[in-house]
Amino acid sequence: MTTRAGRRPSPSVAVQGLFLTSGFVIAAFFPFLALYLQDSKGFSESEIGLVVATMAVARVILNPLWGQLADTTLGRRTTLQIGVAGACAMSLFLASVQGVVPVAVVAFLLAGSMVTFGPNVDAIALEHLGDARMSDYGRIRAWESLSYAVGCIVFGALLQSWGVAWAMPFFALASVLVLAWSFTVRRDRPRHVSTGDGKLGAVGAAFRTAPRLWGYLAALFLVWAGFNAAWNFISLKIVSLGGGALLIGIGTAAGGLVEVPMMRYSSRLHARFGLRKVYVMGALIYASGFLLWGLIDDPTIVSLLTVFEGVAFSLLFTTGVVVVGRLLPSSLYSTGNSIAQAVGFGLGPIVGAGIGGYVYQHAGPGVLYPAASMLALAGAVVAWFALAIPELDRPGAEDVPADPAFSPPEPLG
Repeated sequence: MTTRAGRRPSPSVAVQGLFLTSGFVIAAFFPFLALYLQDSKGFSESEIGLVVATMAVARVILNPLWGQLADTTLGRRTTLQIGVAGACAMSLFLASVQGVVPVAVVAFLLAGSMVTFGPNVDAIALEHLGDARMSDYGRIRAWESLSYAVGCIVFGALLQSWGVAWAMPFFALASVLVLAWSFTVRRDRPRHVSTGDGKLGAVGAAFRTAPRLWGYLAALFLVWAGFNAAWNFISLKIVSLGGGALLIGIGTAAGGLVEVPMMRYSSRLHARFGLRKVYVMGALIYASGFLLWGLIDDPTIVSLLTVFEGVAFSLLFTTGVVVVGRLLPSSLYSTGNSIAQAVGFGLGPIVGAGIGGYVYQHAGPGVLYPAASMLALAGAVVAWFALAIPELDRPGAEDVPADPAFSPPEPLG
């Protein structure tokens, strides 16, 4: 639905469109990154791990900074637009450079721009939903999974036919699509007002507001370290067994398609079991999937078993965003999600991909994947204890605000 004056889509359609367009960006990049670095840049597994770890360092450093800027200075839409434009430019620059050091430097800048995507889109969605409808986040996020699945198949087929070198131009084109759609979202005002936050600003305020955030981040780190050790090299294993880019695309698309119903159903799981149990369930599914990826040597079966990734990611990601929404006030949504992504997609890849590349090259997948499974299992154990509070553990607890003192969200206008 649009207004007659500016023909602007309704707020719901605008937010859904952000997720829908973002899915194509992810599909053009993450499933094919290792293959791109190996095929187009000639990198070994250890060098690929180094580049991925370098990108993770950028996420650790810049995620909290972008989050604080979004909540205190620039606003979420503007921060997102700056990052999308920067990511588009850096992806094209990455396609033109060679050598481990130049590629790592440009990849650092690319990752530093990309970190504005997820936290701010999630914060815009949480703000739009408000406390009363926060559990509906998964239903909106499912649009991203749908476009991700479609994108994986399309990009996989095109990359197999045209060559993996086209991965970065496809990423740039998808980024332009996100940037164009972002203007349909109303510009927001920075929500957090400092009241003596100290040197860490909004980041420090988030930890003081929610001490449980420390335990949640510890679980997050273990799960995503295991994930990055397993996921970043699954394409190399499929290719080494005789598969290609299309088979990789089909497998990741299957995982994305599974995400759609799982994310839409996540609110019912939260209502029935509570956020804590659903998060632990997702970590256990990851642990099982990683182990199977290491044990099976048929490329088609390994590719299709990426459905485990879709199921687990749906449960972990949707639950994690709602956990942040329950632990923090709405004025700190971008900061909280940025901190979580700095740990999960920053520190996690430094350990998982950095060490994982060395283990894969020198010890093989038979060692790497069981180790990744053990990390995910450890994350499940930590989450079981870290999230053991009524607001996160009680079935149906997400249907009411965790803290009645939280002010209602302001409109996005």
